Amino acid sequence: MYSKVLLPVNGESRGERSRKALEKAMAVCSGEIVLLHVTEPISQVVGGEARVELQREESAEGMTLLCPIIEILENAGAAFHTRVEPGTIAETIVRIADEEKVDLIVMYTDGRDGISDMLLGSITERVLRNTGVDLLAVRN
Repeated sequence: MYSKVLLPVNGESRGERSRKALEKAMAVCSGEIVLLHVTEPISQVVGGEARVELQREESAEGMTLLCPIIEILENAGAAFHTRVEPGTIAETIVRIADEEKVDLIVMYTDGRDGISDMLLGSITERVLRNTGVDLLAVRN
């Protein structure tokens, strides 16, 4: 069993993928689950109040995407907390895994999605290459 698990959540497929990954995370977690949604980085061109407002909007949208997963965890009485962070997805997942000192990262994967994945690797592959944390890839 793992005492702290990181579950990155995106907004695709109405959360079906995230729910499947959540089931796996809950099955192997004896402690706390960290829900993470990564937002697009805000352009450095935008500053001042406009930047703050964009950050607020991105954070609120991220929390909205996490709501179905939060509801499942609350109903199960599971220990968890949420983070909405800007950045590039793979790098942010690795950074948060380090900051949170998680034992396991649980990610949904489809495998390769196109030519960019063939050249750069999937997000899951990039996370795996750049972290020393165990990674559970949940397939469709």
